[in-house]
Amino acid sequence: MAIDNFSLTLKPFIIKTVFILLISICCYCNISRAQSYLQLNSFTTNEGLASNHVYDIAEDNKGFLWTATDNGISRFDGKYFKNFSVKDGLPSNDVLQVAIENDGTVWVNCYKQPPAYFDEANNKFIPITNNDTINEISKTLLFVTKMPNGGLRFYNRIGSGIFLQKKLVACAFSFKKISTALILIEDNEELYLSGYTASENDKIYFRKFFILKHDKIIDSNWITLDKWQGLAPTVNNNQLYFFLNDNIIHKVSNLQTNPVHYTIDSTIVPEAIQGYKFSDKHLCIIGKKGHLFIFDKKSLALQYTMQLKQATNSAYVDRQNNLWIATLDKGLLYFNNNGINCLSIPPTLLNKNFLSIDASDKGQLFAGNYYGEVLQANGSYFKKHDISNNYKANWLRKTICLGQKVITIQDEGVNIDFNKSITIYNKSFGFNQPTSVKTAISLNDSIIILGTIDGLTQLNINTLASKALKSVPDRVLSLAEASDEIIYYIGPNGLYKYDYRADSSFYIPIKNQLPGEKPDMVAIAPDGKLWISTTAGSLLVLQNEKILAVIPNNTGLPENITCMLPLKNEIWAGSKSGLSIIEYSNANKPFNYTIWNVSKVDGLPSNTVNDLTYYNDTVYAATENGIASIPVNYKHSEFEVGPQLISVKINQKSTAIALNYQLKSNQNNISLEFAGVELTGHFKTLMYAIDDETNFTNLTGNTLNLQLSSGKHIVYVKAMDINNKESKTVLKIHFYVNTPFYKTTWFWLLVTATVLALFFWLYNRRKINKQQTAFRQQLALEQQRNKITADLHDDIGSSLSSLQVNSAVANQLIDKDTKQAKQVLDKIENQSKDLADKIGDIIWSMKPGKDEFMTMSSRIKNFANDMLGSTDMDYEVKIDAAADIDIKDITVRKNIVLITKEAINNAVKYSKANYIFIQLKKDLSAGAEKGQFVLNIKDNGIGFITNGTNGNGIANMKKRAAEINATFSIGNAPGKGTSVLVLIPVP
Repeated sequence: MAIDNFSLTLKPFIIKTVFILLISICCYCNISRAQSYLQLNSFTTNEGLASNHVYDIAEDNKGFLWTATDNGISRFDGKYFKNFSVKDGLPSNDVLQVAIENDGTVWVNCYKQPPAYFDEANNKFIPITNNDTINEISKTLLFVTKMPNGGLRFYNRIGSGIFLQKKLVACAFSFKKISTALILIEDNEELYLSGYTASENDKIYFRKFFILKHDKIIDSNWITLDKWQGLAPTVNNNQLYFFLNDNIIHKVSNLQTNPVHYTIDSTIVPEAIQGYKFSDKHLCIIGKKGHLFIFDKKSLALQYTMQLKQATNSAYVDRQNNLWIATLDKGLLYFNNNGINCLSIPPTLLNKNFLSIDASDKGQLFAGNYYGEVLQANGSYFKKHDISNNYKANWLRKTICLGQKVITIQDEGVNIDFNKSITIYNKSFGFNQPTSVKTAISLNDSIIILGTIDGLTQLNINTLASKALKSVPDRVLSLAEASDEIIYYIGPNGLYKYDYRADSSFYIPIKNQLPGEKPDMVAIAPDGKLWISTTAGSLLVLQNEKILAVIPNNTGLPENITCMLPLKNEIWAGSKSGLSIIEYSNANKPFNYTIWNVSKVDGLPSNTVNDLTYYNDTVYAATENGIASIPVNYKHSEFEVGPQLISVKINQKSTAIALNYQLKSNQNNISLEFAGVELTGHFKTLMYAIDDETNFTNLTGNTLNLQLSSGKHIVYVKAMDINNKESKTVLKIHFYVNTPFYKTTWFWLLVTATVLALFFWLYNRRKINKQQTAFRQQLALEQQRNKITADLHDDIGSSLSSLQVNSAVANQLIDKDTKQAKQVLDKIENQSKDLADKIGDIIWSMKPGKDEFMTMSSRIKNFANDMLGSTDMDYEVKIDAAADIDIKDITVRKNIVLITKEAINNAVKYSKANYIFIQLKKDLSAGAEKGQFVLNIKDNGIGFITNGTNGNGIANMKKRAAEINATFSIGNAPGKGTSVLVLIPVP
């Protein structure tokens, strides 16, 4: 009801109050019956809530539910709670209110503390403590209200502060003599509404309101009341709400100042108001007598009334129309009004673990449990029937309402109307033996077909006569009636068709498109399609007994299908994990279908659904914890599960939340925590992909740990609900990990350049070394040539000169003195022979080769053989093979050979020895880096007597040893031989 005047007198007010009360009662009677909230869950500290004492509730822009408690604040995504306390920045753990700005910023109002907002990037709260006015105001309890500009106003009688987008935009102390000011915005100008209460004779109360603009009163009005009791007025969405006389609500809207004009809408709450809470579209009122009243915020129409069973602080309706109740000590309660209801069966009546259910023609429900008990339900009327079985567990596998009779099927037989028990016998083999009954269907008003462990049996419920039918003599798993004549049933080997008139069964071969899966349940839809479930939860659809379509279990079907209920263009399938509704098209090609899953989070009393029945546009589900009634036109909720990034750790260190990260090369150990935000509990799992958006993988839990290589990467995350529907929203997080210096292009270019430079340096050095070696060799060669030239000049030249002289002398004497001429010729012969040896040694030393006859050892051995072979002297030559390899210098080689020759010559001429030992070996014990060679020539002759002078032979040997830096020594013992020892360093 709207009134375009702010001033109300007593009489019009009473009339108006009565009128509003009548309207409210009508609304209450009609509207509140149209909706039914069902409690689906409760959350306490056992589920992760910060405390069971909950003050306030609010839903943020991302879908998180924030719950203020006396032990911090909890954020709920529908599956997990994340708790924040003073360790996370809260000014106090006693959080009284939570409010959301339009931009999504979450603010908290703690007890006598400054306001604080949630820093989403860093997962902590930031209190406003840098303003003296706010600090002073916060010493008294604050209230919070939402501003028309999307910001929030924290206020009390002392003053107020306005916050917009996490910033304090205005703050002031209250006006003198005027109670708490409230702010409205008009054309970007601020209007203050204030007021106070006065009384006259303690009977008539007046409430005066002021409208101020630029600190000036532009209008004022009085409201006359018969009493004054109520809560403080508040502003919500630019509308002013007054809660008067305990149960009257006035809403002031459309406020204008030129001229002053406004609209008042009013309503009456059926009982005194204790507290209130605004949400997007609703106003929840907590009554002092324990009722909850939910009003439409726009029209103030009463939509729902609930009797509260717990002491309640607040109630909140979220954007999906779910109801959340904050209790004093029972935690957080969750209610849903999607149309599913549970029968309120008295808890002491019977065990609510139901196995079968059926509805009579009059709508009465009969449900059998595992303990031989049958529940009869009609509205709020309940009755229990017992089918005793010697106190043993008695599974009532099937309940059938046939006319006025109720037939219950159990393993031991059939019971009619709870008092007649009939044992079924197996007569297939010509003798009567009790058989076990597993299922049944009604063929007509008097005949039911029983599925036993020995095949099909007919029972006439009027005559109680039974007869075995011609079927496969094995266990019957499921039955479905196609007509009064045709029945389909599932046996251990597959699908069979039974013709009642012909009393015959036929096996229907089904092309096995699902290897390893066996049929276990059959149902016939109104359009004649045959639906068969398998042991793995897949569905086969047959048209004219041929496979039309296959619905595999990975499309969202449950695994253990326990029952199927065919309806028009729908198959309802119960299972151990809830209820699946398969909607399909009438067209045969293509066969289109949609699967919706309903579970405990939607209102089922249990996820184990054992049987289904239908009556008057309502499906009844028998579960292990009660019976649920579901409208046939059940509106499946659309769930868009939003993936949210809620925590980031890089190298185990918490990092600000962002969607782009520039990281160092060693910052590749990344941990991302996500939330699938869906408050009703329909979130199933998260999926992620790295770099390839087409290849998603299910995430176990809600934390993704990564080891990223260097370069650019994109992590894609989306959510999946319980219907296997993927979220449209895909979260994208970009990472750029710097490449390590040893993997960069410039590094490898530098390495390549360095290697090339080193290569060229080594190449040039080797080239230079070769050139230096060649130069040294050339220099050595030149030196050798010079030595050879000197030798030729000194030895060969003098020898040739002597030959020339002796030849001339011999030529002169040949005619004069033949004897003397012969002596000169002999001398010439010896000189020529000696000259030839010297020339041979020089040529050999200049041309060393690999030929064994050209080696130094061969030269020494050959000379020894030539010199000693024609004598009676024994000799032994031992030359180390290393000598030919290590001694490469021409001069050293030549002088070793010449010293050896000289020593052998001396031994042959003067020693009178019968044994000579010649040895050249390498000695590494001398301390030199390359070692030294030892030349040792010993004989066992007479030795020699020194008289202070040495012969030319010894002098030549010393000279040649000095020439190669060798140490020369000669050992002599008269009568014991002579030893020549030369220590030659390796050049």
